[in-house]
Amino acid sequence: MSFELRIDKNKRAFTLSNRQYEYSNTINDEVIKIVTLDTIPFRRRMCFTQDHIDYKYEYLKENIKDIIKIFSCQLPAVAEIINYVYKTTDIERCYDDLYNLFFLILSDGSQLMELAILQNKCEDRYALPKLEAIPTFDANIKVDYSDCKTNYCYIVNSVTEYINILFYTFVGSNPIVSVCQNCDKLFVPKTKKLTLYCDRAVDKNSTCKQIGARNKFNERIEADPVLKAYQLEKHRIEMYCLRSKQDKYDFFDDYYDWLNMFEPKIREYKNGTYDGDKLIEEIKEQTQNFQPYNKGKDFSDEEGY
Repeated sequence: MSFELRIDKNKRAFTLSNRQYEYSNTINDEVIKIVTLDTIPFRRRMCFTQDHIDYKYEYLKENIKDIIKIFSCQLPAVAEIINYVYKTTDIERCYDDLYNLFFLILSDGSQLMELAILQNKCEDRYALPKLEAIPTFDANIKVDYSDCKTNYCYIVNSVTEYINILFYTFVGSNPIVSVCQNCDKLFVPKTKKLTLYCDRAVDKNSTCKQIGARNKFNERIEADPVLKAYQLEKHRIEMYCLRSKQDKYDFFDDYYDWLNMFEPKIREYKNGTYDGDKLIEEIKEQTQNFQPYNKGKDFSDEEGY
């Protein structure tokens, strides 16, 4: 049973379906997921079967379900097509389909990577380079007429056809692509503005964009001696407030007093209205007044002590 691939009139989303299955996604998201899939474990398996042709049939029969299971988590439509090919055709055809899949992922990903590098280097964000040519392919189209209009869809019988149709539609929209400076994967920015970090989750608490912002902030501080002195002293006071016992004295009063003293000055410095060298000297002068007990701080002269 073949699949029908329908693309919306704006060429932004699609639906893949047959009598037993239906899957929808945006074209941008699906293409990026395809070209960024880590295929190294699968390619090693395919290379093994090429070099040991006597084991190919036995090997695929034992591992095809495992391959489908792995794919179903990241590319459910691809997994469904592979499963369809495996169940309805011979094992040789299934092997060819998998081999073509990995080749297309590498080929299409390489083309988009080159395009992303060119676009990132382009200063005129309204005249970005485009992918000028890609190989042609044949596609089967089903046409019907209903509700006073002509409708058509692609007939998909293999992973190769599925990926080619989506890739051609994606490229035809003249997309903006970029390479994340944190995870090194392709992504589609939301605007034409140069975007260096994607929104992928690196762990439970951070995305590439958040990590990029922290790195940029740290680089800026390292390059500016005034901001560096301010952040180091602020961090030192934070740490001793957090480590110290608060039953005898509220150490966080120190922290807020220090912030009230220097936050307005650091804002003025950033605006260019406060001298940086003077600010560094003032921070150093106040260090002795913001020390924990183990550094000899004496509160005997403070009210209530």
